[in-house]
Amino acid sequence: MTTYAVGDDLFDDSFSIDSTSGEFLGECGVGISEAIGVGEPKKVAAFEVWLFDKNDIQTVTKVLMSEHAFSDPSVKQRLEAKGEPILAEPNSEMVLETATLTLVARVVDMEYGSGALPPRSFFERVTLDLAIWQK
Repeated sequence: MTTYAVGDDLFDDSFSIDSTSGEFLGECGVGISEAIGVGEPKKVAAFEVWLFDKNDIQTVTKVLMSEHAFSDPSVKQRLEAKGEPILAEPNSEMVLETATLTLVARVVDMEYGSGALPPRSFFERVTLDLAIWQK
């Protein structure tokens, strides 16, 4: 479980994935991918959710986006270079798979920020549940 709250401008959570015997299998994490507007604190519009498998040559990434970012073709296209775009919605899930690992990230709770920026454009708070298992 990981939670972002507005004001955490350096948000970047990562977790080691180990077997029951303690063998290192990989890592997963969530970090800020895109902010909009200017000034402090950052107005986060998208997060990268990633999965690294020591047995796979490629790290898998998906980009969890605000409704505004997801519906803006230029933002969506720019972020698509980092990973598959996913619209953030309460209780929505995304699956990331590598050669030997599966990660399911579920949006447990989320709230959009308000202010001078477009509605539903940045997050006030997001909580993700990360469930990982070996294939």
